[in-house]
Amino acid sequence: MRLMVMMVVLAGLAGCAGMASQPGNDSELADVRAKIALGRCDEGLVTGLRNQNMPELDQEAAYVCLQRGELEAVEQLLADYSKRHRDPPHPDYSAYLLALTQQLRFELTEDDTARLREGRAAHARYAEFARTYPDSEYRTEVGPRLNTLLDEMASAELRLAQAAANAGDRSTAQARMQYIMRHYPLSGAARQAGNWLEARTGDEDENVPPGTAW
Repeated sequence: MRLMVMMVVLAGLAGCAGMASQPGNDSELADVRAKIALGRCDEGLVTGLRNQNMPELDQEAAYVCLQRGELEAVEQLLADYSKRHRDPPHPDYSAYLLALTQQLRFELTEDDTARLREGRAAHARYAEFARTYPDSEYRTEVGPRLNTLLDEMASAELRLAQAAANAGDRSTAQARMQYIMRHYPLSGAARQAGNWLEARTGDEDENVPPGTAW
C-alpha cells in the first residue's frame, strides 16, 4: 500500500533539468555522489551533503530520497536550502519538492484527524510556492496535485462526519457536512454531504407536529 501511494503521488515527477554537479575530490563527496547514483538515501547521505556546499547535489539527493519515501531526509536537505546556500540555483524546485513531500506525508497518514492536519500543511506549502514562484515551470504541475489533495481532504472530512453520525452525534456530523459543502464545494464528498443534509432536513420536517388550524 505504501509503495502504491508513493507511485500515485510521484507520478510524472521529474528531476530538475539543467543541473550540473560541481567537481569535488574528497572521499565524503565521492561517497555522496555514489549514493545518489545508486538511488540510496540514508543518514550518511544527508550528513555528507550538510558538510558540503553543493546545492545541486542537495536537490538531486532530495529527489532520490523523495522517490524512496524518506521524507525526513528531504526536509533536512531542503528546508533551509535558500538560507544555507548563497543565491542557490533552482530555489523553486526545492520548494516544489518540499510541497510534494508534505503531500506524500498526508497520503501515508491513516488517521483522518491527523491526515487533515498534514493536508492543511501541504496546502499551505503549495500556496506559498505559488505566491513565491508564480513563473516557475513547476507551477503547471501544482494545480492537478492540489485538486487531488483537496478532494482527498474532503473525503477525510466526510468519513469523520459519517463516524459522528453513526455514533449518534448528529450535531457534529451536521457541522462537518456543512463545512464540506462550504470549503470543498466541487468534491464528490460535497455531493454526499449535501444529500445527507437534505435527508436530515426531511427527517426533521417529518418529526415536527402539525400546527393547529385556526
